[in-house]
Amino acid sequence: MFKKLWSFILIIPISCVSAQTNETTVSSSEQTVIYRGKLSPSANQKLLSILKNGESKIVWLSITSEGGEINHGMDLGDIVHDYDLKLEVNDYCLSSCANYVFSAAKHHRISNHAVIGFHGGTTGMEKEITSFITALPEKEQESTKQNLERYMKSAVIREREFFEKIGVDQQITTLGQSSEYKAIGGKEEFTGWYYSLEGLAKLGVSNVEVVDPPWVYQHLSDKTKFFKVRVDGI
Repeated sequence: MFKKLWSFILIIPISCVSAQTNETTVSSSEQTVIYRGKLSPSANQKLLSILKNGESKIVWLSITSEGGEINHGMDLGDIVHDYDLKLEVNDYCLSSCANYVFSAAKHHRISNHAVIGFHGGTTGMEKEITSFITALPEKEQESTKQNLERYMKSAVIREREFFEKIGVDQQITTLGQSSEYKAIGGKEEFTGWYYSLEGLAKLGVSNVEVVDPPWVYQHLSDKTKFFKVRVDGI
């Protein structure tokens, strides 16, 4: 039950996006590690192994991911930050991938159609958690509530320290959940939100190079759509 809640919150459904596999793959080519799929401890560990034991120095992490459990995202973000990896996104980097991996990099390279989609972090989840618990059989509710409270207490602290470490505004994970955008969600079903390059820079995510600019947002599918969030009017 616990895992189901966090899958619901932190992984973007991308069944309508071109052929996906359930297994995350991590491979290297010259100075680049290619990471495709859900964020996971085993995939993160394989990246670390390549960084520590590879024959050539890794400069780039090229990622395509729908996200994953919050700590797995911060684990990968820590690796990107600590090893000063440059990040490449050719297709999409969603949810925990956007929150913690894209944000952690100091240099980025994206295609002109890449989707960097945010979906919320550790804060602002009270309603979702309450709804999840109340939908459970009554006998499971109290123990699930206690487990989630312990989990959230730890995750909230870690996320705050993570954003302080990487020098990015933690609001990057919550601005799309503000009351200003409730009407947008009511008009059309959106998965999450995205920022302009200027908006990202205002939040502390800069040095984003676009291949064959301009960068033009396109929905990933009819079921995987993001709306634009402004930062200080941008």
